[in-house]
Amino acid sequence: MRGCGVTRRQAFRRGPLRMLGGLVLRGLVFGALVGSPALLGAAGGAVAAEVRAAPAALASTAVAPAAAASGPRGEVLAADGDLDDFTFNSFNGDYTLGRDGEGHSTLTTVETFDAQFPDFDRNRGFIRAIPEKYDGHPTDLTLVSVTDGSGASRPYSIDSEDGLLLVTLAGDAFVRGQQTYVLTFTQKYVTDFFADTNDDEFYWDTIGTAAKQPVLSATASVHVPADLVPSLTGSTACYYGPAGSTNRCELATAPGASGTDFQVAPRALAAGENVSVVVGFAPGTFTARDGSFFASGAAIASLVLAVIALLIVALAIVNRVTRLRDAPGRPTIIAEYTPPRGVNLLLASIIAKKTPRGAAAVFVDLAVRRNIQIVEQPPTGRGASTYWLRLLTAQGLDAAERELATLLFGDTLVSGAWKQLEKRDVALAKGISALQASVRKSSEADGYYRTAGTHALSFLCLGGVLVAAVGIFLTGGVAVNGDYGGGWPYVLFAVAVLSVIVVFAVSFRRPLTAKGAELRDHIEGLELYIRLAEQDRFAMLQSPEGALKTQVSAPDRGQVVRIYEKLLPYAVLLNLEKEWSQVLGTYYESLGSQPDWYGGNVGMFNAALFASSIGSLSSSVSTSLASSTASSSSGGSGGGGFSGGGGGGGGTSGV
Repeated sequence: MRGCGVTRRQAFRRGPLRMLGGLVLRGLVFGALVGSPALLGAAGGAVAAEVRAAPAALASTAVAPAAAASGPRGEVLAADGDLDDFTFNSFNGDYTLGRDGEGHSTLTTVETFDAQFPDFDRNRGFIRAIPEKYDGHPTDLTLVSVTDGSGASRPYSIDSEDGLLLVTLAGDAFVRGQQTYVLTFTQKYVTDFFADTNDDEFYWDTIGTAAKQPVLSATASVHVPADLVPSLTGSTACYYGPAGSTNRCELATAPGASGTDFQVAPRALAAGENVSVVVGFAPGTFTARDGSFFASGAAIASLVLAVIALLIVALAIVNRVTRLRDAPGRPTIIAEYTPPRGVNLLLASIIAKKTPRGAAAVFVDLAVRRNIQIVEQPPTGRGASTYWLRLLTAQGLDAAERELATLLFGDTLVSGAWKQLEKRDVALAKGISALQASVRKSSEADGYYRTAGTHALSFLCLGGVLVAAVGIFLTGGVAVNGDYGGGWPYVLFAVAVLSVIVVFAVSFRRPLTAKGAELRDHIEGLELYIRLAEQDRFAMLQSPEGALKTQVSAPDRGQVVRIYEKLLPYAVLLNLEKEWSQVLGTYYESLGSQPDWYGGNVGMFNAALFASSIGSLSSSVSTSLASSTASSSSGGSGGGGFSGGGGGGGGTSGV
């Protein structure tokens, strides 16, 4: 836009009368389609009720013009004032109906505006807003020409936004006094069938109820060619006034050799007033626009892309159950009552997919191995218990466990150092998260996961489904904007989104090797053993295989305690710590002892209190670390119409 045209265009779109426009595709990937309100003088068809509820008039706020001022070099500057403060001496809308080879209605419109601008430099012209849709569908609006009264071309620019073709009838120079503007444009699908009148109707607004200037003399003519004259039913109507007005005007009929003309006598219109004309035809005179899904090439393209997306989903699922499948592992899960050798709890938590409980399990594991001591501080008042960790020795720790100990007690790892487990410890949470990432990476190098060449097909599937999804949104958006397919394009949008989600969900996983699957099954065996009844666990400890594996003579309660202590960290990992602590605590009670690695009970040892404390510790650690890392519907020919209830129309605004 030139000069102040942008400002006036924006001001025009902020006018008080709006109607529902077409849905516009907003964005490429996972874009959302939203209905944009558009400034219209005519709603028509399905939006007639909205027009009835619109304000009665568009009042123009007139500002008294000031004298033109001179610039520092003597040039003439535009005077201050309201750019909408001018009038139209006359407006004439000339409408020629037709019918194409497929029976669709066609329309050629010639609008003639005789504008009267002030006799000083303020306006460069005005903006004509022409609706691009009728009854929700596009009318294939094409602007043919813009001239003055003598046929000479006038400068103009166009913009299509919010369901309107905005024609800025202005150049760089100011205009004064009387100016004539003639716009010629063509449209299709400008008639509709109305059940209440049982007619095909040409129900059309002329200047539109959003015009901000008064018109001293407004006229309109509708030309019906000879081949359509036999289809005329004789039902006609004319309405004038602001939006929703039922004021009737006369629509004169003038038969001729080339057809029949319908004419509206000259009438003065205030700002925001409009003339609507209605001409009725026999039902079936015009072929209705085909708005079905398969009438749109864009809709068909979106369907093809949706099928491709679903095929990619199928390929991704096949890839998941074949190339990305874990190694088979054990054919049958057997109960295990000794932890896997050479495996720390951080690695076990990753293999078992229990990383949120990994830290708590490691703390208990270091405690039962006598590397640290856990001390429970009783609550004060209504607060919860707090937990402290005390370093006993760093001997026997592997690299990952030593790094965790350094996070807790500092680089020197001095025996006797203390660490309070605070409710929110961001530094510790981030450190443990980084440590888990490091262990996850090393688990691949250690042969627990298969990664080489695993995800080439996964990336291909993801790229393909993303391209298909973008294409679905683009082509489906065209179909929606063209009012094709009803709700089916939205179904395809959902298919696009779900396809991307499914492909991403199934494509990027690290399959376990035979070594990883064995560790997974061993952990499941531990869970099976922890869940066994007590007598079954005793039977396993007393079996020859059990004696061979553990080198103990069960059921010696002291040695059972040591076996059960080693399983407690895995019970924490598997969310079974309360049950297993109760079992272990019962053995402590029977021996008249209590764990030296845990300090929390005051006086005589209590198994129930011990189980509750271990459960609270696990929950406290998991919760604190997790929280620390979270950051118009009726016709008008029968007399039930009103001004602004048809197609066409629009409005005007100064520039």
